[in-house]
Amino acid sequence: MKKVLTTALAIMSMNAMAVEQGDWLLHVRAINVAPNDDSSLIRVDGAGVAGTGVRVDEGMSLDISLGYMFTDNWAVELLADLSSPHSVSAQGLSGLSVPDGTDVVDTNVLPPTLFLQYQFNPTGKVRPYAGVGLNYTLFFNDELTGPAKSVLGAQNLDIDSSFGAAAQFGIDWELQNNWSFNIDVKYIQIDTEATFDTAIGRASVDVDINPTVFGIGFGKTF
Repeated sequence: MKKVLTTALAIMSMNAMAVEQGDWLLHVRAINVAPNDDSSLIRVDGAGVAGTGVRVDEGMSLDISLGYMFTDNWAVELLADLSSPHSVSAQGLSGLSVPDGTDVVDTNVLPPTLFLQYQFNPTGKVRPYAGVGLNYTLFFNDELTGPAKSVLGAQNLDIDSSFGAAAQFGIDWELQNNWSFNIDVKYIQIDTEATFDTAIGRASVDVDINPTVFGIGFGKTF
């Protein structure tokens, strides 16, 4: 009888619900933010300057997400990436003594995102999931670099906040004590306009950043 009970308990443990309705899911990840960027021409007083544009570099950061299982398969998740620093470089301004690739703006990005998430295999030890959601991106600590100020006479920088769609796919591998190993990929739609004054007029540029965010870390179920 003891052997039967031991076997039964082992089977029950193997088939225990990994995540279920009412659970909270916490994830912490190291992330790489890789922009799929595209920009308009840099405009001066509304007129586009041929051959110009900007590029946004990659950034490393951490993200923290908290999800709630409102059914055995469906969850809502709030993603709160910590501030991700990025530099913006100019293109096509070599005639103004600004070589291509010169950083002209440094900024921090805070992109909280709310996802509706589906867990494909909530009872398994390997749990893939996918989600769609809405993102809000705030740019702050915006600064013009030394070359932008000294060569272009730039000042009074303003970068618009952004609303956009988002999508995610990830996998949790169950460890012990409700911990999991996690990989996660997100695509976030971020579109903004940057404006600033120069020695020859008010400049502006539209930028589609649209980053792919690769994350690796750990999760905990409560």
